[in-house]
Amino acid sequence: MSIDPSAPTSTRTVVPDVDDDPPVRIPDWMREPRTERPLTGSERFRLGWEEHGGKLLGGVGALMAAGLVVVLAVSGISFRQRMSDGEPLLPRRDRTVDARPTDASGNTLGVYVGTPAESFAVGADAIELPAARAAGPFSTKQVADGLGRVRQALIEARLDRSMVAANDAKPFLALLAPDDRADIQGDLADGVALNYATRIDRDADPDWVEQDGVRAKGTITYRSTTDGDGIRVLEITTSFLWVYSFDLWQAQKYPPGAELVTVRDRVVWHLPLPADVLPASRGLWVQEAASTLQNADCAALNRGYLALAERDRLGIRIPTPGPTGDVYQPDWRPGDGEEC
Repeated sequence: MSIDPSAPTSTRTVVPDVDDDPPVRIPDWMREPRTERPLTGSERFRLGWEEHGGKLLGGVGALMAAGLVVVLAVSGISFRQRMSDGEPLLPRRDRTVDARPTDASGNTLGVYVGTPAESFAVGADAIELPAARAAGPFSTKQVADGLGRVRQALIEARLDRSMVAANDAKPFLALLAPDDRADIQGDLADGVALNYATRIDRDADPDWVEQDGVRAKGTITYRSTTDGDGIRVLEITTSFLWVYSFDLWQAQKYPPGAELVTVRDRVVWHLPLPADVLPASRGLWVQEAASTLQNADCAALNRGYLALAERDRLGIRIPTPGPTGDVYQPDWRPGDGEEC
């Protein structure tokens, strides 16, 4: 059968078969226009993390890796340095701080109690001379006179208040050979005489407690020898610990020795044979001197004076350079000490 192409095309609506069920109702929220609602802070953070979280994690990881490399590098350098210096690889445990002995009221039993200086003699009683015997060209009497002169020099330089408290060096200088006095006066003026003479800083806070007495302990030896110019001399070597007490407020709150400053010195004195020198060179000379100071204030030390190391308002000692060796130990060597 053919169809006339010019005839109008009829249309018809095809209605599908439906059940007799009621028509489906569309919810109102689906027919209403969509409204915009601002995002909350947590939603913005979540969306931002989803978009950039990977990059952030990568950056943090890179920073941690770089930090680990730096730490390992520094640790390696420190390890090699400690190996070369002969230091222990594991950290040392700090010694337990000894409690200060106190009475029933909590007051300290004494500034030297519980310290090595507790057994030291007081003042000049600590300076014991060896027996005098003839040495080389020096007679027994000359040796005895030289030892007595050195003992008096130690008293004037380390114990007498004229030097220690009043900064008056005249009694000490009078014991020296006239030709040596100018150099010693120069040392005192330049603040470099602490190796053989003690002067308490007048502005020291706390003050030196003179009535506590200076505790001391040491040795004296002698021999006959010649100096660099070939002059025959009686060489007397003194090695002493001198311990000074300061008026530390509420000292009972600190471990024993907190208010003490210790000076350990080694001084070589020369006494020329009178026949070998001119009259102005006869007498005692300070030939060599070295010392270590423990618990001393650096600011005062740099000016040639003695003062107790500073503490902050909480009663904690301000960090200062410490001695390389314990001044109370037998293996102490001249020069083992604080540098400021």
